[in-house]
Amino acid sequence: MSLWFAASAVSAQYRTLWDLSASQSGWLTTVVQLGFVIGTAVLATLNVVDIVPSGRLFAAGALTGAVANAALLIAPSFGSALVCRMVTGVALAAVYPPAMKMISTWFRARRGLAVGGIVGALTDKRGQDKRGQSALLAVNTNYRRQ
Repeated sequence: MSLWFAASAVSAQYRTLWDLSASQSGWLTTVVQLGFVIGTAVLATLNVVDIVPSGRLFAAGALTGAVANAALLIAPSFGSALVCRMVTGVALAAVYPPAMKMISTWFRARRGLAVGGIVGALTDKRGQDKRGQSALLAVNTNYRRQ
């Protein structure tokens, strides 16, 4: 979720840098959601999650999202920042669905608990302990022997 809300954390600095209104500042987060919806629709329409190995798609999405998010540091304008944020959203669409698919195939028993654990780990900082370890590890670390 840090990719999703990174611009929100520094929105005051962007408001000052580019003289943005509160509405424009809000678009830095909103456009990520729009990119996620577009990315999810495209990936689903093209059946990418079933064609590309989940681990590779997940890694590519995470890396692309991180690069697009880091590009905010050199974005020269509000418009280019919106493009970076849109790409971040599209990239996140390549992270969440493969994560759900991977966790669903790894667990035969207690699949609902496992999916709940991964959703919590991906969406809520409270799903991690003080060292940043995912709550999913507490579900069952011996998942392949079920």
